[in-house]
This record gives sequence, C-alpha cells and structure tokens, in this order.
Amino acid sequence: MLKLLTLAGVGTIRSSSPFAWKAEALLRLAGLNFEKEYVADFSQMPKGKVPVLQDDHQLIADSHFIAEYLQAKYGLNLDRTLNVEQKAISHALSRMAEEHLYWASVYNRFIDPMGKPFMMKAMFDSIPAEQAEPIFAMLQTNVMNQMQGHGIGRHSLDEVYHFAFMDVDAISDYLGDKNYLFGDEITSADVAIVPIIASLIQTPIETKIARYARSKANLVAYVERFDKAVFGE
Repeated sequence: MLKLLTLAGVGTIRSSSPFAWKAEALLRLAGLNFEKEYVADFSQMPKGKVPVLQDDHQLIADSHFIAEYLQAKYGLNLDRTLNVEQKAISHALSRMAEEHLYWASVYNRFIDPMGKPFMMKAMFDSIPAEQAEPIFAMLQTNVMNQMQGHGIGRHSLDEVYHFAFMDVDAISDYLGDKNYLFGDEITSADVAIVPIIASLIQTPIETKIARYARSKANLVAYVERFDKAVFGE
C-alpha cells in the first residue's frame, strides 16, 4: 500500500505545503490507491521535510523524485504529448514557480503582518496565545533565515511582491484562455504550478500578492478546473 507522508491543509487548501499538494495530485492522476499520514516531526523524514512517498519499505523524498518514481514504476507520464520545446518551457515555468514564486507565497503567510492572524488560527487555534506567540516567532525567524539564504528575503515587502507580480503575470499570460498550460490536458507543469497559485488565491488573507493573484480571472478558473479534474470536488 502506498502512503503519502504529508501536511494537513486548511479549508480548500489541500496541504500547507504546495509540494505535498503536488505529490497528492500526482498520485491521483496516476490512479493509484494510497493513504495519507500527517507528519509533525520532520526529523524522522529522509531529507527533513515532506512530501515523502512510502512504497512498502522504500521512501521517496521530494515531489520531483516522487514524480520520477511514479513515471518509472507506475507509468505516469504527464508530458507524453509535449514536444522538446514545450518540455523546456514546462521546466522553466515550473522552476520559476517552485523556486521563486513559492518564496513570495511563504513571505505572504509568515513575514507580511497581514498573514499572521491567518497563520496563528490555522496552526495554533487550540493553543493558548501565550504559548503560540513564541512558537510562531521562532518559525518566523527560521523562515526569514531561509529566505535570507535564498536571497529574496533581503528585499523589502514591496520588492518581494514586485517580483511575485511578474511571476504571476508570466503564468497568467502563458495560460491565456487555455484550459491548462499546454492545452486541454494536465501536464507536469500544471501539477507543479497550481498548488502554488492556489495557496495564494485560496488563503483567506488580503496581502498585496494574494489580492493580485485573485485579480487574474483565468488563474482563478484554472485552479478550480484543475481541482475538479484531479480531485473531483
């Protein structure tokens, strides 16, 4: 039995990790039976993070390697209809979303003051405020340290969102009026990008980047279309 080690979500957000969300979508698209297990202690994970796919005694960490594993063992090939040029564009768009826009989404939740009330409720609703506040402060410091190392955390709020606006524009412009990025079929780029866009659109906070993502009607429809096609809800 396959097991996906993951993080829980809130409301319509399927997981607080877009990469875990991506891995669940891959398993759904592969038509495989699996169960989910929510992880609290990341120190037990092979690379200190989720998602991790457990297949019998084998653990596959990282959504990219999970995708490769599902293709090699179970025949999931979402890009079978793409030509060489389209595969290159797919790779570039996915990397932009996962390595750049993702961090703006993290900033939007953990660093932007407007994101804190949502995060406190989502993460610590059952914990007294005097206990929750120092935990959140520690998480916020850890996130900022990671973002400083990445480089994006060295910019101001407006500068971070300026970069993110350009990423959102690029995805929206390339999608245009198509159902998915490369036409009528879901490809690996959609699976990588939708959870990151959805985490902005569906998070009930009013940061500049969240409002901007929601202003793109084609992205809102794209997220809803993908969700219905993959999860049937």
